[in-house]
Amino acid sequence: MKIYKIIICCISLLTLSMVITSCKKSFVELTPKGIVPVNTFYATEIDIKSALTGAYSSLRPIYNEQYGFGELPSDNAQTYGESEVLYGEQDKLTWTANSTNLQNAWARFYATIAYANIVLDHVATPPMTTANRNGYIGQAKFLRALMYFNLVRMFGGVPLVLNEITSEQQAYSYNRVSAAAVYAQIEKDLAEAAAVLPASYTGADIGRATSIAANGLLGKVYMFQNKFTEAETILATVAATAGTLLPYDQIFGLGKDNNRDIIFSVQYLGGGFGEGNTFARSFVPQPSGTTITAVTGNSNNSGTKDLYDTFEAGDNRLNTAIGVYSAGTLVYYYAKKFVYQTVGANSEGDNDWPVLRYSDIVLLYAEALNENGKTPQALTQLNLVRTRSNLTAKSGLSQADARTAIQHERRVELCFEGERWFDLIRWGIMVNVMQAHKTNYVSANGLIGNVVPTLALYPIPTREIQLNPKLTQNPGY
Repeated sequence: MKIYKIIICCISLLTLSMVITSCKKSFVELTPKGIVPVNTFYATEIDIKSALTGAYSSLRPIYNEQYGFGELPSDNAQTYGESEVLYGEQDKLTWTANSTNLQNAWARFYATIAYANIVLDHVATPPMTTANRNGYIGQAKFLRALMYFNLVRMFGGVPLVLNEITSEQQAYSYNRVSAAAVYAQIEKDLAEAAAVLPASYTGADIGRATSIAANGLLGKVYMFQNKFTEAETILATVAATAGTLLPYDQIFGLGKDNNRDIIFSVQYLGGGFGEGNTFARSFVPQPSGTTITAVTGNSNNSGTKDLYDTFEAGDNRLNTAIGVYSAGTLVYYYAKKFVYQTVGANSEGDNDWPVLRYSDIVLLYAEALNENGKTPQALTQLNLVRTRSNLTAKSGLSQADARTAIQHERRVELCFEGERWFDLIRWGIMVNVMQAHKTNYVSANGLIGNVVPTLALYPIPTREIQLNPKLTQNPGY
């Protein structure tokens, strides 16, 4: 996957045209130059595979910034003065429907969905083997499900687009559907993807969606709906494929991508091709200059003292996860797990972004077991993560105490990975946790906004409502 180039421009839900235009040198001869009619383009298997490659490539800008919606609003992360122009509203919980960041995220999610829909609508035509056709279908459904999972967690019910949009009129015809309807489609896509995808790949195909990734994401989707019985069943099958959990310091770092803890990740390629990540530039403390890495950073996705303090004594994940840098009276707890040397003047990083890891699955499985009244079995799973991290195993806990222990373990294990905010919301503790964080850790000159239940959903971007007045706004905005 790292060798693939971005070959198709992103397509917004509400600006999707009837043609495909290229943002780089085209991989076909365009007639007329720069335009290929859709109804004549997808004639070969190579065309389908190219469209699918475009879908994978479109994940890169999404996950360059997804931490801004899943981590920065939480008690785990913060911005500083130098980075608040870009992400301050997410750190301070002061976003509005006019947020450029939210508009960009919405458009990017639907661009990837558009790619997936194009593949699914045209894959039946070109000659190819049944195995290849099923593989393209499964990957497209996985990617579509992943994008709708991001959308439903962020916005609730959204327009459910399941076919290629071929006219402006069609684009404006969509209403929001219920969150339950979005989740039902996600479940359907993932179940169908898991049924046809292989468990692994070799060579250049490493990094594509697998049946294990589809089942793992499906289990996670169940957990976000409190479907603990369904989640336990499927997470058990995925957790059983994990083997011994990989030591934490072997998961993150250059040259460690696609290791056995990674179930699915967004693949980046450094070296000046325009396909690298911006993690080092975004996360490293700006006052450090180039002393930590080769670039001057922006201090985004910096950890909080709240997060640093919650690590238990002896937890060997701390030194891998968090770096500490002092600048005058400020102490930066930066996301060390994603900060490495970058290549070239454009500051492109080569390390991938983990979307789904085995440690995540094991902890979700522990949580499902506990919610189903199987606390001893839940502690067995929890302790797989704890003992790997040099911590004492938990035993004899009540269901309530086990729940607290699992929530703590998810916080430290997955810190900076874009999970904490959504976990707080699904657990129903966001308001209490964030109010405590505000009271105990946020200084007077860095006050965050009012912590209210309506923050559990982001607003529908104003531009989308202006383009399509059928869209209704979320409460509180």
